[in-house]
Amino acid sequence: MFGRKLLPVLRKIPANTKIKNPSSALRGPFNDRFTMLTYNTLSPHYMWPQVYTYVKDEYKNWDYRHKLLEHELFYKYKADIVCLQELTSSDYNEFWKTQMMERLNYGSNFTAKTPPSYWTKPQEYMDGVGIFYNLDKFEYLFSSSLYLNDVVGTFDQEELTYLNHQKITLTNGAGDVIGEDSLYNVAKARNQVCLFVMLRHRESKSIIVVINTHLYWKYDEVKLIQCLIIMRKLQRIIKGLLMGLEGVTYSNVKILFSGDFNSSRDSLVIKFLNGQMIKHGGINLQNPMRAYLRHSIYDDIPDDAYVHTCYSGKLKGIFDYIWFHPGDFEVQQVLSGSEVSEELALSNELGLPNKNHPSDHIPVLTELRIL
Repeated sequence: MFGRKLLPVLRKIPANTKIKNPSSALRGPFNDRFTMLTYNTLSPHYMWPQVYTYVKDEYKNWDYRHKLLEHELFYKYKADIVCLQELTSSDYNEFWKTQMMERLNYGSNFTAKTPPSYWTKPQEYMDGVGIFYNLDKFEYLFSSSLYLNDVVGTFDQEELTYLNHQKITLTNGAGDVIGEDSLYNVAKARNQVCLFVMLRHRESKSIIVVINTHLYWKYDEVKLIQCLIIMRKLQRIIKGLLMGLEGVTYSNVKILFSGDFNSSRDSLVIKFLNGQMIKHGGINLQNPMRAYLRHSIYDDIPDDAYVHTCYSGKLKGIFDYIWFHPGDFEVQQVLSGSEVSEELALSNELGLPNKNHPSDHIPVLTELRIL
């Protein structure tokens, strides 16, 4: 089953679909196109028994799920840029880093979260985010990691005062209220990370900054703060790029921002990334990188292309995104996720993982054209 090579299963955008980019009718050479995938792989250490009661024991098994992941990433999808979340340090260092290079000639970078206070397992079992890239198509230039609790290093004094005064109602995993704390303390205590990798597309010479993150799973205000930290850090990276790389201008720097945002399409985070001004208590927040990022793949594809990207029992929704600027990239094809909902309905299953899917998320795969 796992040795047979399959072509990527891609869904073409129907001819009558309205694409907002006015250049969509223009077609360039095929070497200006590449595929990109973002995927929360569900760490074996987060297979909580109280959450995944609907999953049969044999499909919880990490060895079984890992073989499915190998099949998907090496054979079924084989994307040119792969952004993985919930990837453990040990799995990256002992398997994916070397196997991606040896099998596909893919370079990679990884950053792990710092273990929280309750963590009792070895540190190498802690998860993080990784980016893999096809070295036949991309030249590696630079990478940087960011801890999303870097509140002091990101906000000015007025903003810090606001964060200290803004209160968050704390809840447990079941949604029960367990107390209250400041937005500053809650954001500062989180251990989420972000990874930036800078690549040069060999054919077009475009500089592409690929970003991968996994935002906190609850409290919209905390996720908004984490996203703002990423955007402000990105702003500094772009400025450094323009100063440090000869011949690099705003026009040939392009950004791809992907990951598990744990945010629905009507959430504060998504409105912020779309460029809207978010009035949050006493301060106004707007994405400083809106000139580079204000568009996701969902703006270009049919509404039924993805029913959900997360199928975790009762928790279902579109939480996984790829963001870009419509003047930089054009969506050519997408992997449809709608058949997963149909499959679960036919089999009377509540969610994922299952026999055919190794994670409670599905991979979001798209083919992009560089404009």
